[in-house]
Amino acid sequence: MVEIHLERLQVSDSGLAAISNCLNLEILHLVKTPECTDMGLISIAERCRLLRKLHVDGWKANRIGDDGLTAVAKYCPNLQELVLIGVNPTKISVELLASNCQNLERLALCGSDTVGDAEISCIAAKCVALKKLCIKSCPVSDHGLEALANGCPNLVKVKVKKCRAVTCKCADWLRMKRGSLAVNLDSGEPEHQDASVSDGGLLENVVEFHSVPNQMPLPSIASSSTGRSTSFKSRLGLLSGKNLVACTFRRWSGGNNSSRG
Repeated sequence: MVEIHLERLQVSDSGLAAISNCLNLEILHLVKTPECTDMGLISIAERCRLLRKLHVDGWKANRIGDDGLTAVAKYCPNLQELVLIGVNPTKISVELLASNCQNLERLALCGSDTVGDAEISCIAAKCVALKKLCIKSCPVSDHGLEALANGCPNLVKVKVKKCRAVTCKCADWLRMKRGSLAVNLDSGEPEHQDASVSDGGLLENVVEFHSVPNQMPLPSIASSSTGRSTSFKSRLGLLSGKNLVACTFRRWSGGNNSSRG
């Protein structure tokens, strides 16, 4: 099994520990799974060292943060794409990710209270392979964005949305300094933060990450919490054996069948 999506499910750290038996796992989406914490992500990082894409929608639960991301930085050097929504990393984990994950090409930081100028400056200095960067609803100012003028040599697109301290003047200056860099600025008022990979087409509309073909969704999951939990637990048994069937754990919200990034 190389790809797993967990969305709006009552999966806990023990479930992630079971998933960590998938040693060939390359793509993991954790979307609105509030029972998952740093411990579960650490289990994944320590054993799933081929991980290339990680999407975490923490739903502002503050249960996944520096500890889990530090483990990802330590054990997953092949990481190419990282999406953090409603997660609050600090410069500690950001610096480790930027330093250790030298293949990181696509990064989205959305709805974080802790991603500010220091974190963006760190990314600019250390993410040498970065091509696409999305910053949404974070306390970033012109000072942080200015660091991109001399950093991230491979950067081709940056999207800044709902970061009120970033001005059009700075965006224009950055375009002038780096003529080949596409800078997209939307400094509108902050909105209710519920932007997940499934809800807003975040990656398609903001960073244009490419979707992964040939995903195989499971049959529909029961709508009640109990049904979801029971259904998930029965399917989780697939993950503990050696002969794994490629599948995707997903509950589409609102009938949205659009591609995921």
